[in-house]
Order: sequence, then C-alpha cells, then structure tokens
Amino acid sequence: MLVMAPIVFVGIVGNQHAAVERQLEPSLEKAGVTEMAIPDGERTQLVKHTKTAKQVVKSLHVGGVIAGELTGKGNDRSFRVIIYDGEGNLTSDLESPIGAKKLTPHNIDVFETNIADIAASGSAPAPKAKTAVAKRQAAPTRDQPHLTDDDAPPGMPGSKPAAAPAPSHPPVAVADDDSAAATADAPAVVAHAPEKPGDHGVHVHIGVLLGMVGRSLSTDPNTIKAYTSSPVATGGFAGGVDIGARIHLAGSFEHTLVMHSDVGGMNASSNIGRFEGAVAYDIVNGGVQLAPIVGIGERYFAIDSTSTSRTADLQYVYVVLGATVAKPIGSRWALRGTAAFEPVFTGLRPASLPGPARWGVDVGASLDVKATAHVFARAALDYQVFQSSYDMTGNTVDGYYGGSLSAGAAF
Repeated sequence: MLVMAPIVFVGIVGNQHAAVERQLEPSLEKAGVTEMAIPDGERTQLVKHTKTAKQVVKSLHVGGVIAGELTGKGNDRSFRVIIYDGEGNLTSDLESPIGAKKLTPHNIDVFETNIADIAASGSAPAPKAKTAVAKRQAAPTRDQPHLTDDDAPPGMPGSKPAAAPAPSHPPVAVADDDSAAATADAPAVVAHAPEKPGDHGVHVHIGVLLGMVGRSLSTDPNTIKAYTSSPVATGGFAGGVDIGARIHLAGSFEHTLVMHSDVGGMNASSNIGRFEGAVAYDIVNGGVQLAPIVGIGERYFAIDSTSTSRTADLQYVYVVLGATVAKPIGSRWALRGTAAFEPVFTGLRPASLPGPARWGVDVGASLDVKATAHVFARAALDYQVFQSSYDMTGNTVDGYYGGSLSAGAAF
C-alpha cells in the first residue's frame, strides 16, 4: 500500500499570529493538513526563503510545507502564505491585505484555495512549469457575411461562440523562482520571499547525560559543619513531552557516579543528587522564545557515616517558579537561559536545630543543537544555591555548581 507523505502547516511569523492561527485551524482540518511544531529559526528560514530553506523542508520528510507571515501595523497589514513542495521548492508566495486584528472571510477563502491543490495531493506536487495564457482571437474570414443564425452548425459562419464555463473558484497564481510578474486577474506571486499555537501534535524527546557537580556549604558557627567538594562525575537522564507548539513538559534526574568525603581522616561514601519536573508555556513564540516555568524539584546530599564529626545530610524539596528564554541561531542551533526562584517547603534538615526558613535560586544556560530531524545534543551550565535561616542561631548557604553534556532522540 502506498503511504502519502503528509502536508504540514508550521505556523505563522509576526505580531498577533496566535489569533490568525486559530482562525485557520478549521480550514487546515478540512483540508487534511497536519500541524507541526518546528524551531522558530527554521520557520523564519522558510518565510524568508533563505538558502537553507530547502534543507529545512527536506529534513521534515513531508510532502509539502505551508507557512505564513503577518506584516505591517494597524489597518495596513498583510498576510503572506508560503508553500513548498516536498523537495523544498517554493511553489507559491501569496500576499493579501487583511483586517486590523484578524482575517476576513475572503482571506480565509483565498487561503483554502491556495492550499487545496497541495493538500489534495498528499505528496509533493509535480515540478513547476511556466505557462503563458494569451487571449484567443477569431481568425479573419474573407467575403463572409456576418450572420447570426442560431441553427448554424458549430464552427460555421453565423454560429454563436460557446460560452466559456465559469471557474469553480478564484484563480490562483503559481510561478517559478524566476517569474517576475502575475496576470491582472490573479493574485501576485513573489518569486523570492523577502517559531506555533496551531500545532496540536505531541512530540516526545528523551536523552542521557554525563556531567560534573561540586558543592560549597558555608555556615555560621552555631549551625552545622561547613563542607566543600571538588567537582565529581554525574550521570542521569532527561526527557519531555511537547504538546502543540507552546506547552512543554520536562523532567530530569542526575546523581553522582562515585563520590567520597573525608570524615575523621577516613573516606566515606557520599552522594549528591537532583530531580526536577516542570511545565512551561510559551507566551512569546517568535524570533525569541519566552516561557514561564512552574514545577517541583529535589536536591540532596548525604554521607554514609555515623561519625559525629561529619557535616549533616540535607534535602531540599522545592517549588520551581521561573522563566526560560531561547534564541535560535540559524536553523539547527539555539541558545537558552533559565532563572528560577525555588522556595523550599519540606526536606531533611538538622534535627538539633530549629526549623529553618529555606529558599533557593537557580540560574543556567545551554547550547542546543539539532543534529538531524530526530537527534539532538545539549551542553549546559548550572548554579543552584539554597539559603537556610535558623531562628536565633544563624544561616547557611549551600551552593551546587556544574555542567553536563546530553544527547537523545525526539519523536
């Protein structure tokens, strides 16, 4: 059985694109077009029709790609629809004026007309060919009287020409890359064109990580024993689920592989670990992506020793309240930064001290690369610190610093 490659809609670039994407959802569903989330940088490459646009389309392994762009301000706004076939060839670039806030019914009709051919194909359209339409004129006749005989056979003098059938929908102009003009009764097609709430797909990604983590615990004299460790190796995993283009669920776990601490001149087995799960929602999804984060996490340190001279085991179970900002670099790279406030609501603490007020701060940065359509890698740096305030006793500052390399697959 032959399986057709899907036609996908990858979203719209420009201000107030969310409202327009919602308007187009019924049209896309009716046409059988699949909505797909892609990195903002790749969407921009498609809209601007850069040299890398063809490779972006090919990496999606689809039968065709539809993208959009909103330009202008106020009442002087336009909506562009850009269509590529499965090989990355630009087949249509149509621009039409729209209302101040949303598409008109006419705009939607034109959009449906323009996507109808490629959506019906279910695969890449046939190669384009430049066609010219000329007005047909009757051939001159000699010594023939002008008659209007309704009974004259078709094609003979005196017969009435047959009426041309009315078109079933407005004409759509399609031109190849070196076409510079359009006919007067068809929308203009631009040969060279000057990040997706509409996507309802679910995408899963999972990977493994190797890293390093160190600890620095500074304390007031009347609290607990201070502690410092050099960075040691860690291992773990990270994964997540993207629901549409804006909702992102993510989780990770990291633990030291081998770690020892000096306790009274003896090496005692010890460990540092961290777990975290969070949900993010993109409130800005364009050239720069901005998303608030809410989640829950745990950071812990423990020593396998009963000596009274060792530092205390500690555990912080906290709420994540933060934000992340990302900036695409080309079509495959992205730079990301994260900051979060982390109030601690429970966890292991020194039994000999009064209950402390505890809170944390976490800052991090990462460089992401999409090696292929389904393989990704990440290099990350992170610093997390917790402040504990013991009533009438003193304070402690517990900091964890490190970095990691991770790789995985996305589906």
